[in-house]
Amino acid sequence: MTEQQERRERTYPPPFPDGWYRVANSKDIKPGEVRHIQCLGEEIALFRSDTGRIAALEAFCPHMGANLAYGEVKGDRLQCPFHGWQLDGNGRVCQPRISESFVQKRWEAIEYYGMILIYHSASGKSPPYQLPSQEKIDSGQQVYRGHHNAGEEEIHIIEFAENTVDFTHFSTVHGTMCIPWTQIKLPWIKIRHKPGWSSDKYLAYFKDEATLEIRGKIYENTRCSALLTFFGPGSVVRFELDIPKIGEITIFQTFTPVEALKQRIALRWFAPRKAPGILVSSVVGSWFSQLKEDLGILKRKIYQKVPLQAKSEGLLLEDMRRWYQQFY
Repeated sequence: MTEQQERRERTYPPPFPDGWYRVANSKDIKPGEVRHIQCLGEEIALFRSDTGRIAALEAFCPHMGANLAYGEVKGDRLQCPFHGWQLDGNGRVCQPRISESFVQKRWEAIEYYGMILIYHSASGKSPPYQLPSQEKIDSGQQVYRGHHNAGEEEIHIIEFAENTVDFTHFSTVHGTMCIPWTQIKLPWIKIRHKPGWSSDKYLAYFKDEATLEIRGKIYENTRCSALLTFFGPGSVVRFELDIPKIGEITIFQTFTPVEALKQRIALRWFAPRKAPGILVSSVVGSWFSQLKEDLGILKRKIYQKVPLQAKSEGLLLEDMRRWYQQFY
């Protein structure tokens, strides 16, 4: 970490709030396979038993410290590559003359619409909330249409949450349309935003109604609505987009902290089966272009604990920070 990054990090809250975090795609780990995952300041052995169960253990064997992620899956156990000790998915060491009271550090792991997630808690507590089922996907109204690994960005996870209550930046940063998936602006096409924000227990909601203005004329038939739901601290965010002539699209955006100022970002989306692929990709790509606009700023800023604000800004930010504090 550079001196500049260290200075930035010192301004921020702790880097790993409690929550559910994506660590892989389901298809990446087949029965009998194991992967080495680095995130949340941890090293994890993520494996799938021969029967299909996903488990996540601290990567280093409690015996002599070998990396379990380079071992083998034996039935429902993970075998150490060094001395052949075996651990089950609950962290128990299946070895004679080892106390049954010892349990290897583990994380609760689930599969969620093609993603593998683990629950991180700084104090080791069980998850106080579960991720909700998605009726439109479960019923077949929407089907899987794509995934995009957006790589790693040097930001703190709280920045995306704070960004949703910063309504004034929408006109300055997102007021001009970009070619989807790029940062190439189309200066004759403006975007008018009408945002809102609220919270409820472990969920927070950001709403936006967007309309295109082309060469100074507002086209009401382009009006679309977006509802972003934060499941926890922004580690999993669901986008529900209602697009004219395309239908409803659901996007899952995940932030996984690799370290304090480094987020692994991914998008996964679902849409009606008959919706044209190029149009669905264009919608997702338009969102991604806006995200990249934000990231270009967020990765160079510091965290202002007491920002100088206009009166209209302060209450929203205070509400959001108060809500976010529950994840520490």
